[in-house]
Amino acid sequence: MLMIDAPQVRPGFWSGLDRKGRYTILAAAGGWMFDAFDIMLLAMLAVPIMKDLHLAASQLALVFSIQLAASALGGIVMGTLADYIGRRTAMIVNILIYALSTGAIFLAHSLVTLLVLRFFTGLGLGGEWALGMTLIAERIPGAMRGRAVALGNIGWPLGTLLAAVFAYFINPALGWRATFALAAFPALLVIWVRAYVPESELWQSARRVRRDLAREPVSLLAIFGRKHVKYTLLVFAAILCTQFSYWMFWTWLPTYLVKARSFTLSGSIFWMIVTQLGALAGYVTNGILQDRIGRRAALCFFTVGEAVMMAVFLLIVTNAAFMYVMALLLGFCTGYWASYGSIVTENFPTRVRTTAAGTTYNLARAVSFVGPILITSVAAAVNWSAALAMPAVAALLVGLLVWTLPETKGRDLASLDRP
Repeated sequence: MLMIDAPQVRPGFWSGLDRKGRYTILAAAGGWMFDAFDIMLLAMLAVPIMKDLHLAASQLALVFSIQLAASALGGIVMGTLADYIGRRTAMIVNILIYALSTGAIFLAHSLVTLLVLRFFTGLGLGGEWALGMTLIAERIPGAMRGRAVALGNIGWPLGTLLAAVFAYFINPALGWRATFALAAFPALLVIWVRAYVPESELWQSARRVRRDLAREPVSLLAIFGRKHVKYTLLVFAAILCTQFSYWMFWTWLPTYLVKARSFTLSGSIFWMIVTQLGALAGYVTNGILQDRIGRRAALCFFTVGEAVMMAVFLLIVTNAAFMYVMALLLGFCTGYWASYGSIVTENFPTRVRTTAAGTTYNLARAVSFVGPILITSVAAAVNWSAALAMPAVAALLVGLLVWTLPETKGRDLASLDRP
């Protein structure tokens, strides 16, 4: 009898990962989700906080600014710390800092207390992205890394949605203080990370070959040394333009919807929630494209796509129903964020990888605070449509900048550690 072999079925992405790989992705996604949850919860509960603590809008703006500055510092400190004490240990410290300081807002009764607590929260928030992305990159093989990093990044839209749930269901029932007290629950993630998430084997291997750590330059200085400064500056420039585009557009979008498109406040918030559903699809799609067409092409596709969608949204779309289609498309194109976890980690060796990720990402985020201020100036001088066109230009610039970086699809990270 003629025997015909059954066709080989390739395992899916998730089933193709080992248990350690899955746990690492879940930990990174969880940490990044709670990072977004923390940031967005404060923004969504700004009105009751100002009312209860008798704060002016300018005083709460100072709180946001302190948090942003602290996140830049935290990204550098936590990134450097992770290159010395390990990725998992640094992540545990990081989560505890931002979770407990967030819950402690329950006790805030003055501007000074709020400033101090948000400073410590910012320190923790700044380090989370770099730690999670490095853990994933050093655990997952190059052929699957784009999709793995993308799954780690979907924590951001999930965190935004979770903050909306807390703000609109728990806050009305229990008040903003109890809402923040309950928001300390991410601290429980530490127990799971400690029990199930393994330390990076690549980091452990690189640490063993360091014969004399004291003679090596501090990681922060090393990324600006002759060997790494080119990639440090190029990655920083790309992330900076992306941060400018994102925060210039999305910070003031609810205001634009109310003032220029006649949305109600609740309607604008619902529209923003729809964008996050599109973002979830965008992150996953970006990961698939990274592993198929490369890191640079995937990032270019999403940033140029975002610029086009911004132009269509501002200049063409007037139909109310189609506005929600645009919400999905604009959110989908923010999937560009999923590219940076691969691009940054695949351009630096193990001993400075987390330092490079934390420094480039968070310094760019800190500098980008100028963007929302610039938007208000242009909106006042011209109009909101002209102001919101600037982020499209920044997104197009990213689409050009990415081609100055090397293609790293499938790169073996261990090769970067060889002399």
